[in-house]
Amino acid sequence: MRKDTDVGQDMKTANTTQPILVPLLIILLLTFILQLASVAFSSSVKGQDFQSVVLPSILFLCLTTLPLAVLGILLGRQIGLGAPLLAALLQNQPGAIDKLFKDARIAVLLGLSMGAALVLLRVLMEPWLPPEIAAFGHRGFWGGLLISAGAAMAEEVWFRLGLMTIILWAIIRALGHTSVRPAVAWPVMITVAVAFGLVHLPQLMSYGAGSPFAIWATIIGNSIAGTLYGWCYWRLSFIAAVIAHFAVDIVIHALPALVT
Repeated sequence: MRKDTDVGQDMKTANTTQPILVPLLIILLLTFILQLASVAFSSSVKGQDFQSVVLPSILFLCLTTLPLAVLGILLGRQIGLGAPLLAALLQNQPGAIDKLFKDARIAVLLGLSMGAALVLLRVLMEPWLPPEIAAFGHRGFWGGLLISAGAAMAEEVWFRLGLMTIILWAIIRALGHTSVRPAVAWPVMITVAVAFGLVHLPQLMSYGAGSPFAIWATIIGNSIAGTLYGWCYWRLSFIAAVIAHFAVDIVIHALPALVT
């Protein structure tokens, strides 16, 4: 029986020896496919021509996802982050599949629990929320599923693999450390989570629901969820962060459509 520390060391080795191209292509391909599927669904609901938005969407994805994914993988492998589990799976490292299932179980449990808590909070806050705010599950089950998958993959690339890794790498280099310590990880994790909450405000405003209460609820709710995703990325793996994000989102965006 191999110890978790042995498996972790193997994954660090795989992370630093695996050429960047294959993991990068997998991450980019999944991000582009899931995001474009989400855009196609949103366009159909709004009555927009998908061809009119596909090129701007691809350009936006290229300008954001490509540099953040490259930097996340390159800098992350220097501080024990990035995508070591993906690299280990690609190299068929012993213990990698067991690590994947272990991370997935934890991420699903935490994600579903977080999603349920956020739905409960939404129900409790309903009297103070503006009537214009979109209800959970308003896209329908399949639409919610598509939106959840696209957001989980892309936003974890942008915020955790990209932004969080870059900031941690810069601070660790400045401090002369060789690993991510909790005293550094937590402030960065929370800061990135707050940024994650702030970028959800334009969507809130698009509904015409920008009351002070709704704004703060959006920031705080997404910041709490973002902290969970950051913890999963730091303590488990990038794949775990994506799974946790997807689990939260399906509880919020997909499952409510089944009961409304």
